[in-house]
Amino acid sequence: MSESEGNSFNENEEDQVVGLVEYINDQNAEIEQANLILEASESDSCTYSQGYMNRQALYACLTCTEKDKLPGAVCLPCMYQCHEDHDLVELWTKRNYRCDCGSDKLTSECQLEPLKPEANDRNIYNQNFKGLYCICQRPYPDPENTDEMIQCIVCEDWFHSKHLGTKDMNPDDYSEMICSDCTSKLSFLPAYNHLIVTDDSVQKIEKGDESEDIDVVDIVKDSQDNAENELNVAPKDKISENAKAGTSSEENCKLLNAKDPKKIIGSSFWVEGWRQQLCTCSTCIELYKKEGVPFIVDQQDTLQAYENKSRERMMAKEKQSEDGLSKALSSMDRVAAVELAHQYNQFKEELGEWLGSFKGDKVVKVEDVQEFFSGMQARKRARMDDGIPPSFCR
Repeated sequence: MSESEGNSFNENEEDQVVGLVEYINDQNAEIEQANLILEASESDSCTYSQGYMNRQALYACLTCTEKDKLPGAVCLPCMYQCHEDHDLVELWTKRNYRCDCGSDKLTSECQLEPLKPEANDRNIYNQNFKGLYCICQRPYPDPENTDEMIQCIVCEDWFHSKHLGTKDMNPDDYSEMICSDCTSKLSFLPAYNHLIVTDDSVQKIEKGDESEDIDVVDIVKDSQDNAENELNVAPKDKISENAKAGTSSEENCKLLNAKDPKKIIGSSFWVEGWRQQLCTCSTCIELYKKEGVPFIVDQQDTLQAYENKSRERMMAKEKQSEDGLSKALSSMDRVAAVELAHQYNQFKEELGEWLGSFKGDKVVKVEDVQEFFSGMQARKRARMDDGIPPSFCR
């Protein structure tokens, strides 16, 4: 074999090996992320009757969509029951959405809840339902662009980090992102520019003589007039009601008393807990409604709250599983229960020792895995030969 052939063989061999720790971590991360999205939406029934849900996992069905129409989306149970093997677009989660399965948006009938009399006129659709994302209108995953994608919490579209004006923003440094278009539309955001993750490559808060000052007083006044006209309640009366309820009042309105609010240029990345810092006086609440973001002060709207719900359900299932194992062990005869517990602990101990041998950059091959399980079987047979009773002994 020539030297080049030998090098080629070694390269091929290296291609077939994988860093065990890295592989396991990647797999665990993917499984955990999928569970966090799916678990909170897991159900046996269509979610239509629950109305426009705060947040749920959704799937747009291209198979059941008529040509040249924007696809509708179905809930997780309908995806399993009514749209199996269909051409689906995973939408992760969307807010304030009611399941479209069986509606005029889709051609198939819902098998879980056939009778759906009302149209879903409050559902909001965007290019994501066609499998397109970002200002570049590309699919995901995109073979031509492997850049990280980040979701805007307002329009809920996904954007490549480079199209947001940043490549090096660490996800651990910020909590939520608002895209450039949405940032420019929300008039109250400049009052909270101190809660933005400051990075010149992400966004710029204009300063100096050339900065564009935001007239917060006019914004608040417009919101007051709107609230007064719609509800026929004097702003001062409403503020008094909110004060009694323990909420912010106009006297200490954070928007009205904002210091040096400057226009935000580009996308904005926000610190952890920034929504809790937003003013909740009656005037500001009306402003959020007017600008189409009443959810902005709802702590249950966040993806973190949704994922926490998933974690709680997973922990409950895990406890139920442990209780089931304990019940099964208690129903077995003593010898069988002892053997099962012994085998479980033995496997756990040996697996831990084996994983510990793959430290650093050491890699694992298929042969290593096969050798591990072959060794376990051999040791089990040896223990049986030494007189440990099988499970059927009494």
